[in-house]
Amino acid sequence: MSETPACPLSGPWNWARTAEFLTTAVVPMRLAANTPSGFPVVTPLWFCWKGGVLWAASRPDAKIVQHLRRDGRCAFDISIETPPYRGVRGRGQATAEPDGLETLKGLLARYLGTASPQFQSWLLARSADECAICIVPERLTAWDFGGRMEA
Repeated sequence: MSETPACPLSGPWNWARTAEFLTTAVVPMRLAANTPSGFPVVTPLWFCWKGGVLWAASRPDAKIVQHLRRDGRCAFDISIETPPYRGVRGRGQATAEPDGLETLKGLLARYLGTASPQFQSWLLARSADECAICIVPERLTAWDFGGRMEA
């Protein structure tokens, strides 16, 4: 799959700028899933943009994984919380796939590098059944307040 998903994109950025942001922004994604009661729940997760989809990792018994397995419809927000505010939000279909160890290793490298070796070891020690969460976007909206904030 290419870096450009087959979904609508709105906002001030083109696909190249959107993909650049999703590839370089090292902030948590806020992932919203539907609970059995019908109310959404939001969970922050580390993510990476690869092959035109978003990837995250979590434990198979995590509530977010349980919700996504029951109903794969989701929404997400990936945004910078310091001026100038900018980001990408959207909705899509998520699946929780087994064998998420490689996804977890990639996320550790992306977010921590060589920092926090004890934390990384702890996460890896309990990762035998880690799930990879794959989110295929159905709609994306980029937003950027940089122009407004510079004036």
